[in-house]
Amino acid sequence: MFLLQKCHHSKRQLKRLLTSALVLLPLCLSAQHSRQALVQPNYDDYNLRFWPRQIVVTQQYDKGNDINFQEKYLFDSVGNLTEYSKRGFGGERITVYPLTMEEISAGKKYTFDYDGDLLEMRGYDLKNRLISSTHYIYGEGGNLIQSIEYEYSAENGVILTRAVSFYDKKERLKTVCHYTADELLIRSEEFKYDRKGNWIKRTQTFYEEEEQIVTVETRSYNYDSHGNWIQCIYSLDGKQIYKINREITYYGN
Repeated sequence: MFLLQKCHHSKRQLKRLLTSALVLLPLCLSAQHSRQALVQPNYDDYNLRFWPRQIVVTQQYDKGNDINFQEKYLFDSVGNLTEYSKRGFGGERITVYPLTMEEISAGKKYTFDYDGDLLEMRGYDLKNRLISSTHYIYGEGGNLIQSIEYEYSAENGVILTRAVSFYDKKERLKTVCHYTADELLIRSEEFKYDRKGNWIKRTQTFYEEEEQIVTVETRSYNYDSHGNWIQCIYSLDGKQIYKINREITYYGN
């Protein structure tokens, strides 16, 4: 499982994990985890500064520079996401916000503590069989420090895989360890970030019977005068794979 998603995992960061099935913003690894956050994402979740009116994200192939995927985000004057659309690969989808808890909770069940913080999320298939669960652990200051995700067999409920994630003091994803049902470590991930909170390096190690295979992903960014990134270049093991151009317009401009 790779989020990015997800991309921070604090009280204002687990929101992205919970909305990732509906809003897929590349390069994000965080989300927020309150009830209110589930219903209404805010522009803060996209590593944005000041008051954006809209974001257009365009992914391009490196060699031909052809546009193959486009995302558009619209915000109101106070920074709430009002519409998300994506187009490419032969399809198009538009999602209008705010979403209701019923829309967010389709196929999922949530458990919160008395402060409204998410403790557990369970996923079910169309036959209402449990197929996944994620459990969140917080430190003394209320920050997320660890999460554990299980995948289950829909037929008999047996655990198939387990992933343990650890977070730094800023609640950014730091390391992830993936295990088999027999508790054998099969893959690990390590993340590094720039000063603006965007991850710039992910190192994955795959553990085979007699060897370890390491892959390194890097992302370099160019920023506008407001400090928001407008271009990201993605490379795998030193070779550029694609780039993403992001156009941002601001209120008052």
